[in-house]
Amino acid sequence: MLLYHFKDIQGESFPMTQTVNGRNNESQKQTRPGQRQQERLMRFERRRRRRRIITSIVVAVLLVAIVSLSLWQYQNYTTQQAVNRAAQATVTAKNHAAAVATATTQDCFVSPPGTKTSTLYASAATPTAGPAKAPLITGTPVKLKDGLEYVDIVTGTGPAAKAGDTVNVEYTGWLDSTCTKFDSSYDRKGQSFAVTPLGKAQVIPGWNEGLIGMKAGGTRRLLIPSALAYGAQGAQGAIPPNATLIFDVTVVSIK
Repeated sequence: MLLYHFKDIQGESFPMTQTVNGRNNESQKQTRPGQRQQERLMRFERRRRRRRIITSIVVAVLLVAIVSLSLWQYQNYTTQQAVNRAAQATVTAKNHAAAVATATTQDCFVSPPGTKTSTLYASAATPTAGPAKAPLITGTPVKLKDGLEYVDIVTGTGPAAKAGDTVNVEYTGWLDSTCTKFDSSYDRKGQSFAVTPLGKAQVIPGWNEGLIGMKAGGTRRLLIPSALAYGAQGAQGAIPPNATLIFDVTVVSIK
C-alpha cells in the first residue's frame, strides 16, 4: 500500500491509498504479450538447436559408416592384390621352372653325367633313318676358340682326316634350340656325302673344321654356332636365321 497526502481546501491533509496490485496488473497486462513472444522464440531456438544437434549426430554417424566401409573395402582390395601378386609370382616361378626344365630336356648336345646314353652308334648296322631327336650322349666337349665344340662318340680307326683329304660321311642334323631334325643322309637310303677337299670343301665352315682328326668308322657330335653355319640368312626355310646346329657325323672312308 502506498500513502499519498492530499490537502483539502482548508489545507488539511489526508491519506489516500492505492493498491500496488492495480499497477502490477496493469503492467502485467502491458508486458505479457511480449513475454509470450519471447518464450515462443526461446522454444523455437531450443528446437532448432536440438535439430542441429540431431543432424550433426546423424551426419557424424554417416561419416563414420562411410569411412569404415571405405577402409574395409580398401583392406579387401589390398588383400586381394596381395593374393593376386602371390598367385602371379607362383605362376611365374612355375613357368620359369618349366622353361628351365624344357631347356634342360632340350639340351640335345651333351647330357649330364650318369644319363643313360643311346646305343644307336654301338651297332654295326647302318640306321635306316636319321633319328628325330639327337641320341643321348655324355662326355666332355672339346671347345675351340671360334665357338665350335665336339665330342667323339666313337673314335674309329686308321689315319686321321686332314686338310685336303676326301672324307665320305653319313650325318644327321638338328636345330639346337628345338632339337628337331632338319636333314639326314640316312633318310636318303644311306647315301654317303663326300667332303672334298676337307678344309676347303663347299660346306659350312663348321664341317671343314670339325671333321679334322676324325678316323674311319668314327662318329663325332658337332655343336656349330651360327657364324660357322648358315649365319643370319638361314637356309631353305628349314634352318632359321642365327641358328646353332648339332650334327652327328660318321666317317665312312677317308681318301
